[in-house]
Amino acid sequence: MRNIPPEMYERVYDLALSIVNATESGDAALHETHYQSLLAYHQEQTALGRSHPFLTEALADFTEDLATSVRYFKLSLEQARDVPHEPIYTKMISLAERLIQLGQFEMAEAYLRDGRAEAVRCSEPDWIKNADELMKNCRNA
Repeated sequence: MRNIPPEMYERVYDLALSIVNATESGDAALHETHYQSLLAYHQEQTALGRSHPFLTEALADFTEDLATSVRYFKLSLEQARDVPHEPIYTKMISLAERLIQLGQFEMAEAYLRDGRAEAVRCSEPDWIKNADELMKNCRNA
């Protein structure tokens, strides 16, 4: 069971849903407003000493600048070391996807191998499939 504070989970869920809804409706300004709220919430929680890999990963997922997204994914992996039962395969595979987009194929392959192995260990077939597809893209680039 993941150890996410319920109020944090609800806040991140609401902000993520708002970002997705704004994107689907084509409202770039509203998307940016909700993203900025997520960023501010992350900064606030970090300043209060309540950073959490779940929150940092969510921020990485919605960060459009690839280099910044990579930084957040790496930070979420560092934070996950201190949180029992926090899944890392999602972070590793998503990080690898951004690295592929940045043309950093060797580093991406390393994260894909480790992320896939962790997804296998956790019996996550969708993430295994995702890692396999990304590995093909990485090797064909």
